[in-house]
Amino acid sequence: MTPRFLARERTFGMRLQKLIIRTCLGMVIALVFGLATEARMEDPGSVVNGSVKLGIERYTVRPHDTLYALAKRFNTSVKALQSLNALSDATLLVAGDGLLVPRLENTEVAAYLIRPGDSLFEIARRFDTTVEALQSLNGIGDRNHIMSGQTILLPQSAASAIRREFAHGITLFPDLENTPDILRRVKELGVNWAKIEVRWADVEPSESGFAFDSLDALIEGLDELGIQILLNVYAAPEWSRRSYTLQLNSLLRANSGPPEHLERFGNFMSVLAERYAGVIDAYEIWKSPNLLKYWTAPVYERPPTMDNSGDYGFPDKIKIGAAYYVDLLKIAFKAIKSVDSDALVITAGLAPVGFTDNYNSVETGLFLQNMLHAGATDYSDGIGALFGASAVPPALFCCEQPPGVDTHYESHLQYYREILYLYHDALSRNASEDIPIYITQVGWGTIEGSNLAIPASGLEWLRYTDQDEQALYVAQAYDIARGLNYIEGMFLYNLNGCAAGDSEACFFSLVDANAIDRPAFNSFAEID
Repeated sequence: MTPRFLARERTFGMRLQKLIIRTCLGMVIALVFGLATEARMEDPGSVVNGSVKLGIERYTVRPHDTLYALAKRFNTSVKALQSLNALSDATLLVAGDGLLVPRLENTEVAAYLIRPGDSLFEIARRFDTTVEALQSLNGIGDRNHIMSGQTILLPQSAASAIRREFAHGITLFPDLENTPDILRRVKELGVNWAKIEVRWADVEPSESGFAFDSLDALIEGLDELGIQILLNVYAAPEWSRRSYTLQLNSLLRANSGPPEHLERFGNFMSVLAERYAGVIDAYEIWKSPNLLKYWTAPVYERPPTMDNSGDYGFPDKIKIGAAYYVDLLKIAFKAIKSVDSDALVITAGLAPVGFTDNYNSVETGLFLQNMLHAGATDYSDGIGALFGASAVPPALFCCEQPPGVDTHYESHLQYYREILYLYHDALSRNASEDIPIYITQVGWGTIEGSNLAIPASGLEWLRYTDQDEQALYVAQAYDIARGLNYIEGMFLYNLNGCAAGDSEACFFSLVDANAIDRPAFNSFAEID
């Protein structure tokens, strides 16, 4: 029987507050900052903070807008916007249409005195906002027509809300027997978010035959602790991809991938969203879809045959690429929103790989660009980012060799800051800089402490980081992410990979294979 969980208000990420002011700007400034503002605004480029009570007005829908994003922006709910605009479908918005939205009360803003040489573009970049936001906030029609000495409003002071609501998250593996210990340690960490790894194959091992016990126990416990929850759903079950696996080479059988018919994933996401409506705050759709390991979808130009060794040959092609992934994302987005319109949908973090052969992998930046071009922002509330497979300290930029790191430092993809910039730059170049980025997986592995295995070939970089360095890097990575206004949260990988029996995840686990806390546990728990 589906458990009854108490729904609670979602507060994931920043509530980006934008205002549309259609009244005289001088009157608004006087209202917000008092009549003495002009006397205080003596120096060009200076900023004065204030707040204003503002009813209801009309907003023009832009490309890539979603009701969820607008609800968050105007500090309301999807249901309120639907009711206000008589909308029955929470996913149907048309660019150019007018939408009624509530004005925000007690909204903090800032007044800025324009200086010679200023442009809206430069001001937007300086205060980490957009030209469109400044135009909307100030009723500016021509972005090129601003004058030195003119005072405009900025959404600049919203940055304080970003800091308060930043997601401090940890990744968990469901483990029914050890659920009480997991919950105890989560409470000790003091995180406000948890990401749960959900393999579809484990939850629905046979068609319509569900195994929810482990997931239910963990979700219910986290909900009672007041922890917000992100589910990362991936790995289709065998029954949903039989034509892919029936004659698959044995070396590829350990891989996971999408189902033959993507609608089956939509059906599963509908089941999840209905079961946990009001409890699950966000869904990350798939894991590293740019990597063969997680996206094995074989194509044969001729029927596969068995060779002399008794094994099948390798597929001629793999259906891997951003277009295939966005098709899956679209189906999942619609399935989730039709049941729980307030739940966030986040795109999959991409494996940091530097080459494209459209078989084993697609380069991270190329996949991301193609994903955005294919409309990923139309079917998501945020972009997932992933960093791993590196021993490079998080504060460094590419590409000088760090002390003690003998390999795996040559590519920009092995640098934490460079990865974050790659995602932000791609969104900016695609006019999607308002879409937030969530670091859904980040971590530094170590061979110190007790592990389940020794590093396999290709994982030599695990030997370069000791446990004290791991602890330091975790704290540094969080500080860096929290200092970037386009990042809404960071999920450390992971708490209990060793106990869950995942040998690779164990190198990153905050608790080692002997159930001893690594120094990184305390480091992450001490983060404010």
